[in-house]
Amino acid sequence: MKFLFSILFVLIIFSCKKDKINSTENRDFIVSTFNNDNEKRVQESLLKNPELTKIKETDLYDYPKGAINFIFLKDNTIYFYNEELISNWCGWKSNEVEPMKRTLSKDSLHKINFNRVYSLLKSKSFEKSMKNHTNMLHHLSFSFENDTIRNFDIYKLLQEIDSLGYHSYTVRKIAPFETKAIDNKK
Repeated sequence: MKFLFSILFVLIIFSCKKDKINSTENRDFIVSTFNNDNEKRVQESLLKNPELTKIKETDLYDYPKGAINFIFLKDNTIYFYNEELISNWCGWKSNEVEPMKRTLSKDSLHKINFNRVYSLLKSKSFEKSMKNHTNMLHHLSFSFENDTIRNFDIYKLLQEIDSLGYHSYTVRKIAPFETKAIDNKK
């Protein structure tokens, strides 16, 4: 009987270690892989609906696309800042839009704990200024200094904010003007 309990005890311990290893692996978030998966979905949509290829996309490489922009640094520091969007480009041809070089003051950056990101977005979701003319929440932007994020469960965060109604967000690398503002802040 003691032998049976010993075997059962060992099995329980090994199963717990396996769960811990799997949960750590699930927490890794790779920005380039995430964006490649999104690009695959876009290409699949284009194959299903060729009319979408007629819409020319303007590359606003140096423009944050979010009403609230989050910056995740290598040292696990997180900043956010608010940015006004150009939400209505009606009457503009995409080839007439010139990307602007951006600047950001160090005073615009606010440090935030990862555990507070959800509650910030939840409280902001009730503000009228966070909604467009069709009453949808504005776009969010998440920028990362590293390509691989190990310490934060970004997938879970994206699912949680989606449940709040933020269905539009960009995951990107940190922009040069953001890096400059952070360096000035330190």
